[in-house]
Amino acid sequence: MIVFVRTLTAVLSLSVATCVVAPAASAASPRQEAAWGAGLQRIDGYVPLYWDAAKGRLYLEISRFDQELLYQVSLASGVGSNAIGLDRGQLGPTAIVKFERVGPKVLLVQTNYTFRALNAPDAEQRAVADSFATSVLWGFSVESGNSARVIVDATAFFLRDAHGVADRLKATGQGSFRLDESRSAVFLPRTKGFPKNTEVEAIVTFQGDAPGPLVRQTTPAPEALTVREHHSFVELPPPGYQPRSFDPRVGFFPLTTYDYASPITAPLERRLITRHRLEKTDPSAEKSEPVAPIVYYVDNGAPEPIRQALIDGASWWAQAFDAAGFTNAFQVKVLPADADPMDIRYKMINWVHRSSRGWSYGGGVTDPRTGEIIKGNVTLGSLRIRQDILIGTGLMAPYAALDPDDGPELSDLVPDATEDDIARMSLARIRQLAAHEVGHTLGLEHNFAASTYGRASVMDYPAPYVTIAGGALDLSDAYAKGLGAYDLWAIRWGYGADERTANAVAEDGVSRGLRFVDDDDARSPRSGHPLGSLWDNGPDAVAELTRVLAVRQFALSRFGLHNLPIGAPVSTLEVRLLPLYLLHRYQVAAAAKWIGGADFSYAIRTAAGTSPATPFQVVPADRQREALAALLTTLDPSVLTLPASLLAMLPPTAFGYDGGPSEHFDSHETPFFDPLAVASIAADLTVTALLQPERGARLVDFHARDAGNPDFTEVVSALVSKTFASGAQVRPADLALRRTIQHLVVTRLIALAANVDASFAVRAGARHGLRAARLALQTAGDATGTALREDIERYLARPEAPAPRTPPSPTPPGEPIG
Repeated sequence: MIVFVRTLTAVLSLSVATCVVAPAASAASPRQEAAWGAGLQRIDGYVPLYWDAAKGRLYLEISRFDQELLYQVSLASGVGSNAIGLDRGQLGPTAIVKFERVGPKVLLVQTNYTFRALNAPDAEQRAVADSFATSVLWGFSVESGNSARVIVDATAFFLRDAHGVADRLKATGQGSFRLDESRSAVFLPRTKGFPKNTEVEAIVTFQGDAPGPLVRQTTPAPEALTVREHHSFVELPPPGYQPRSFDPRVGFFPLTTYDYASPITAPLERRLITRHRLEKTDPSAEKSEPVAPIVYYVDNGAPEPIRQALIDGASWWAQAFDAAGFTNAFQVKVLPADADPMDIRYKMINWVHRSSRGWSYGGGVTDPRTGEIIKGNVTLGSLRIRQDILIGTGLMAPYAALDPDDGPELSDLVPDATEDDIARMSLARIRQLAAHEVGHTLGLEHNFAASTYGRASVMDYPAPYVTIAGGALDLSDAYAKGLGAYDLWAIRWGYGADERTANAVAEDGVSRGLRFVDDDDARSPRSGHPLGSLWDNGPDAVAELTRVLAVRQFALSRFGLHNLPIGAPVSTLEVRLLPLYLLHRYQVAAAAKWIGGADFSYAIRTAAGTSPATPFQVVPADRQREALAALLTTLDPSVLTLPASLLAMLPPTAFGYDGGPSEHFDSHETPFFDPLAVASIAADLTVTALLQPERGARLVDFHARDAGNPDFTEVVSALVSKTFASGAQVRPADLALRRTIQHLVVTRLIALAANVDASFAVRAGARHGLRAARLALQTAGDATGTALREDIERYLARPEAPAPRTPPSPTPPGEPIG
């Protein structure tokens, strides 16, 4: 899962209070001010409010001038489209601000905490502060008041697009929208005051003249899109939190600021980790109750049995805090019915609905001065569990017992699993997902190496581990059932240790082989860390690819009507076929990283050398060649071809089922299913991985260092030999598939040879492959073979001249897989 952790500000754990509505007059107010507020509803709180129901105006009472506080904006209700990315409960801009009075105005000023001069004299701090810009977020006109207390009209401040909804709609191609104040208003049910925070919510409506398709899908009247934006003014936490220095060997998010008071021989950057404030009531005890526990609340709008799965999965973290020396330090509860999930005091696990499948997120509110996380905020997309159901029903045969007459080859098929089994597997994934996203809100980054040493962390992206047992597929161990060794170590380092003991704890984990690989070295197809991959399993990516291909082939051999419930349109088989046919897609990416790959760590220098001891090591040559051989098997016709009996059961989309979030393969035969385009999509997983320009450049470099390592031309030659080798006479039935894959390879080689960002040696290797392909096509007598040869000759003769080529079919969306 992907994470957005925003650099926000903090508010300490606040006591729950009830919204108080009191008379408008204040004991400290002059008589004329009491007369000004007569008839208005006063909402007491950290920043008191006045509500004028007759005019629909909301006023702020400001008495804390030049005193910093937290201001945060969030989205209380969303648009409902994953692609747009405006979800219910989403955190927006936040800042540490202060009110400054300047004559008849009050300015809301945001402080710049990125650049500072810590522990420096006042003059030195002023020099840094004046060197970098601040931001005035708003200017208020004073309605009434005196030198100590003023009233300002804040209606326009709250009824603006503070969350940037219109900008987001435009950026995602949904048209130009503008805020319509006449259709916007303060939302009183969520406007409340408490001793340490004030919450204001606003209904804001945007008018659009040409709404885009995603808005039309999700909004009843697309020209009028209405959401609610939430504003919070919150007291900052008291001193006492002890910041923790960052260590790249343990995957906590870093908070980087710049200290211009640091000695000139010391780094300007100051790196801290982000984490919650957690203190023992008895610091001398090996295990102690906390001064204040970390409490998360599960959305009471999540249905059962999902709600219990969210509680169970999030609660796994209690084990880690217990192991770190705390008792009852981490708790999970259901949000009370009368509580507001937008209230900044509640750490939330939100269950959010969208019109299409998308990512879940773990973020939070973090103090930019110290790295202290105050509010954890999890967004879990509700369609993720349905994707697991889809994967399960595509893999298994849950409906075989319902249709014994669907053909002689299927009549005696024994179901691998029931719907209940698949539901249990999907709930297991939801537990893991809840733990994963909560982990982000505890400060933890992804760890994409953890799947290579025994499911060591919930912070990895798990692929369902499916096995073949007793002539059937088994889902019983599809997902992990708790935290891993890395998770326990990371929480021990981040929360149980202090500055004195942190390095010893880090060294202990390193010595036990608890590896960490983050997003930048795993997510991109250009990356080359052999342990850093997404949605993979096992310590050996090459062996696992072979195993996954066997599971895929087993499931495909049984795939048919028994994968559909009674009453479902037969055309919806394609929706279940897609994740099954591409089941190996992420294991292909994992195995490819062994080719031109290098095992490296985020080592630090120690008195004894480095920790870990070997910072960088090229993958052994024999392992690289094993990975290449395994990847080339994915281009075999037996892997790419679907049975004729299955193709006969794939009609065009049924009437009435052409809308909604279902995902399909691209087709050149629309509206018919296109098996050649589908085969090209699967083959492109391997071809594109092998021809990554960065991978090619590494192969050239590593071969130069050691001639025993494979060169890029060796990889290209193997690819061309696999897809263009003459060998035995090709059956007419296979020729169309063969030419389709050859066209794909030629297209990708031409694109690489023409890629000005690729190294010269890599472009030369691509041209070498094209010449070899041209030679193999010399005897081709069919139209497609001849056209391929002519395409190659045209490019080699005039590489600068554009030539019409059919682009490869796009790969359907895959992530998140469940």
